[in-house]
Amino acid sequence: MELHQKAWLEKRSFILLPNKLKLHLKDSQGEYENYVSYEKLKSEAQIRSRKSHKLFFITIMAMSSTICILLQSLMINQGFYYAIFPSTITLVFAILYQVKKQDYIVVETTDRKRIIFLRDKPNRQALEIFLNQLWLQRKRYLREKYFYIDRNQDLERQTERLRWLLEQKAITKMEFKFAKDDWVIDKSYQSL
Repeated sequence: MELHQKAWLEKRSFILLPNKLKLHLKDSQGEYENYVSYEKLKSEAQIRSRKSHKLFFITIMAMSSTICILLQSLMINQGFYYAIFPSTITLVFAILYQVKKQDYIVVETTDRKRIIFLRDKPNRQALEIFLNQLWLQRKRYLREKYFYIDRNQDLERQTERLRWLLEQKAITKMEFKFAKDDWVIDKSYQSL
């Protein structure tokens, strides 16, 4: 499955592969490609928002000056036509602020890197479907690779691996308990 996102001067592509996630970024500075294995992905995503603090400050200042001009016009009994220009400027800055504000969904990796998805590109439904497929593909991969009983390992290592799978949400608590009990029973039969 693939997800393609376009922003101002960049294009992002995310492709689900059997054992890793392929990232492709193309912007004004060049083209980049990276691969992230499913083991490195953390099992949760965070929603973050990027706002322009300068633009917000300018909008607040323009709104304050508009209010001051309106109050002055009321006090000296003048028309409100002096407030038209500052009101227009305030409206333009408020619209720019809303357009520049962008929401992201961030998936962190175990080596403190981040994979950033634009929340509304191409739309929220497509992103949610892609993220659900990403988590399913990751879960399937982790289960296939790590969810087994190794007869040569001791109980502590087996339990540690199963606990890691549980933390990564690749197995449920019931599967963890069942696999742990099954390994203990299997080990006791082998010793007879």
